[in-house]
Amino acid sequence: MDQNFFTQNPAFQNISPEKLAFLMNFMNQEKPDSSRDMMTFLMSFVTKARNQNLSFTTDETDFIIQHLRQGLNPTEQQRIDRVLQMLRRKK
Repeated sequence: MDQNFFTQNPAFQNISPEKLAFLMNFMNQEKPDSSRDMMTFLMSFVTKARNQNLSFTTDETDFIIQHLRQGLNPTEQQRIDRVLQMLRRKK
């Protein structure tokens, strides 16, 4: 994924170079092809980000999830949506 994609997206206008590098690395990895694998992949992403003291805004997180959902079939996308709704209600 091109760095300009992030710098031109309003959600990423003020992104730090460290966070940009982390996202570029993450987005260039092979995306999972099932909702179960995606959740594992996403949890790995969150853990790695925390280990590097990085946090993401809601807009950034939504973008990341939308990027991951693209390769999933509609049923898998609905599963992801349900999980995200449950997580958001807990906040």
